[in-house]
Amino acid sequence: LMYRQATVYEQQLSEEAAILKHYQLDVLDPVEWVDEPDNRKSVRYSVGGDNAFFQGNGGIENGRADERWSLDDSDPLGIKHSVFTDYAKNNSNLDPYESLKERTQFLVGTKSFNPKLFLRKVHQDTSFNDLLIGANQLRNTLDQKSEALKNLVQDNFDRFVSAKNTIDTVYNEMKSKSLNEENEYGVKGLGAALTEAAAKADQVFGPVLENRMKAEKIRSTLTVLEKFKFFFSLPSSLMESLKQQKYDIVIRDYKKGKKALESTLASSDSSSDSNLQIPSNGSPEKENEDSALAAQYRKVFDKVWAEVEKIMEEMREQLFKQLTEPWRSMEEQERTINILLELETIEDPVWHYLDSQYKYIIDLLKESYKEQIDKIEALKQSLNRTIDEKEAALHLKRAIKIVNSRDFDALSASKDMDVQTWKAILNIVKSLSDLLLRCLPDFWKLSKSFIEGKFQKSPTILSANRRRRQAMDLRKVEQCQNMAKGVIDLYASLLSEFFTLTSPHEDTSPNTSSVSTAVPNNNSSFIPPHSDSVTTCYFLTRIVMEMSDCVNDINSINMAPEASGALSTLMDKTRWGFVEIICKVWNGDAKKFYMLEDWNLDPDNREITTFLRNFHTFHKYNSRCAFKIASLGFVSDDDNKNTSSIPSDYLHKIKGAFLDSLYSYLDGLVHLAFSEYSPLEPVDTENFEFISRAKIDPNRMDSRILLTISNLANLKSLSIPRIVSQFENAYQCSMSEDIKQLNDLVDQLDKILFDDYMKRKTATVRDIVEKGILYGNIDWYNISKPTEVHSFVYEALLSLVLVHAEVGDIAKHLVNRTLSCLLESMAKDCLDAFKKVEKFGMGGMLQATLEIEFMHQTLSQYVTPKAQETLQAIYVTIEQSYDPSQGSGNLQSELSSVKKLLVESRKSTSLQFLCFKKPK
Repeated sequence: LMYRQATVYEQQLSEEAAILKHYQLDVLDPVEWVDEPDNRKSVRYSVGGDNAFFQGNGGIENGRADERWSLDDSDPLGIKHSVFTDYAKNNSNLDPYESLKERTQFLVGTKSFNPKLFLRKVHQDTSFNDLLIGANQLRNTLDQKSEALKNLVQDNFDRFVSAKNTIDTVYNEMKSKSLNEENEYGVKGLGAALTEAAAKADQVFGPVLENRMKAEKIRSTLTVLEKFKFFFSLPSSLMESLKQQKYDIVIRDYKKGKKALESTLASSDSSSDSNLQIPSNGSPEKENEDSALAAQYRKVFDKVWAEVEKIMEEMREQLFKQLTEPWRSMEEQERTINILLELETIEDPVWHYLDSQYKYIIDLLKESYKEQIDKIEALKQSLNRTIDEKEAALHLKRAIKIVNSRDFDALSASKDMDVQTWKAILNIVKSLSDLLLRCLPDFWKLSKSFIEGKFQKSPTILSANRRRRQAMDLRKVEQCQNMAKGVIDLYASLLSEFFTLTSPHEDTSPNTSSVSTAVPNNNSSFIPPHSDSVTTCYFLTRIVMEMSDCVNDINSINMAPEASGALSTLMDKTRWGFVEIICKVWNGDAKKFYMLEDWNLDPDNREITTFLRNFHTFHKYNSRCAFKIASLGFVSDDDNKNTSSIPSDYLHKIKGAFLDSLYSYLDGLVHLAFSEYSPLEPVDTENFEFISRAKIDPNRMDSRILLTISNLANLKSLSIPRIVSQFENAYQCSMSEDIKQLNDLVDQLDKILFDDYMKRKTATVRDIVEKGILYGNIDWYNISKPTEVHSFVYEALLSLVLVHAEVGDIAKHLVNRTLSCLLESMAKDCLDAFKKVEKFGMGGMLQATLEIEFMHQTLSQYVTPKAQETLQAIYVTIEQSYDPSQGSGNLQSELSSVKKLLVESRKSTSLQFLCFKKPK
């Protein structure tokens, strides 16, 4: 509206200027009539060209000549072609309007002709002689015009007389008829017409005049509006800025408007010549009207300011509402607080924000916790089913496979219900930690600023804030700390409640708190049913690291120790509780770990099974996870330095679980060897063909025993020392005594398994030897001289060939041990059998010597001192039982023939017993 009014006002001014110029007036209300020059009598009309009197405006316009200004500008003295010949050169800087007025005085045909000015301006450079000549020419011209006029009258005298008579006749008729007193000398009708015209004029122009008065008032109002344009547009500008949330502009304009109002009203009250007064034209009536308008304007000012205050109150309410909107950033909230402080609100915006933010954080933590708990309960109900040991072992096997491939994303992506439950548990910690980190640092930062009064940089505002802070109840400072502590305590209590946490010595301390005694020490109650130890360790580690990151980030904001102390207590309880859980599930899985043996050979060492590699992975991963949680650090395979130390109580518990799991694993090995093979999963074709090519049948106990013995040997020489060394380096402890005990146990288990295997093999050989020597229908006293080695010897040695093949296919390093043991046993069996023979004749003695020597030489590389001693005892026994009287001939010659026969027998059986040949 104000913009339109200003536009109308400018247009009106432009029109007034055009009127003044058109009618050659100085003011719009002239008091004297000035006749317009009558150019019809003495001015010759011409069309512009070079003689145009006002170049550009007095010449051609819209394609036609303007006859009003195309006057005769020739010099009446006949000296110059035009009176304006030198005028343009000497008056180039003169205003066009003034130039026009002056030029009209040079034209002899106009009433405004000024001879003096004409001579001074037009002929200022003309010589006197030329002026005399011009004067003579002017006289001749006038004489010529006078003579022409006389001729005109003489030529038209009759017409003049006739015209005079006609005029007299018309005058007499007018006087006799209408130009008399009764008819008011002919103007009676005109008077009536004028009266009627006046009435009509009042009817027509009355509203116009009234509107003119209104227009004057509007004009005066527009003057005020123009002068106080900013103030009257302040409500709309404030609304627009507020809509765009340009609060700094709102405050700036508000303060500017307030200052303008105060200065205006003050000057209005102190002076009659107020800023609100409207300029008048000097009349008393006009001044009275202006005075009334000034009073009315003050009401308008008050009304406008009331609207401004209403807008500012809405802004305050909007800003206070924003302080309760937690999704806004801290920077935005600080700006909001500073804006409210500048507005000098009654309620403290900082305290309003802190109080609402505290309630919001508390409610948010509780709501998030309840939501996550409900999800976990739903998952547990769906998982509430029993599974057998085989299925539990299968879960463990899959988890170890994931650890071997380090594809932990696959573990997290598992659809198993226990993994889903673990993820939900992890989400509890992540959700609460994220909320704490998202809300508490900003809350504490603003709390510190609130306590220290660091919200405004302006000295005036800062001083006001400082005074306010000094007058503020000091308990608010303590309340800020208590609110921050309350948030942390709630975070810690919710997690402690869920994990049922206790400190390392809380359950044994005589000063156990009432809370811990009321709650049973069952900190593993949250663990998903049937969760394996690897999965448990993985998620417990992620959970404790999530909590640790959160605690470290919170500690970095430098809160008061009493506020953040609950976080240290929470971490201590969490670490201890999680280590207890890991030790518990670690030992539980170690006891059933034997079920994971699938008798697949290790690709890098075909004499052991992948069972050892899997156990190493299992054992190493669990111990590493326990170390991470106990120390909140990390250790790699080749770490030889102590990256982090752990308390002795943690070391004692973890070391116990470490050793217990090793012992349980070793016990499981023996169980594997003597139990029938029951695979966890159906054996696929590839594994079956691999086992067939390796000549390993896990359904045969002998094969299982040999592989188990080989596994034990590898454990003693490589796996256990490596595992123990890694544990010692990580935990910075010595386990030399523990290694001795472990080795003793391995030796005992090895002896049990090897003796069991040898018991069956030696029984077979013993049966062959006893039957051959004692029950083979051999008369050792009357037998003739030997011609060949008896078949029972070949049979016994062939049984050893089978053992050699069986052991060689499974564990070559056990061949020497096995055959040496079999040779010792077979030699002893031969000794026991020959001791039962009463007498040897010459043939019997030679036959027995041939067979023992054949056996001795064939198995020469497996002869141990004990076997050698037994063989010597056999020779002595045969010699002692020999009856020399029975023999005939030279003994040495007979022995030479036996040697030849021995050589021939060895050659003829070299292929059969090639496996016994010592490699070169």
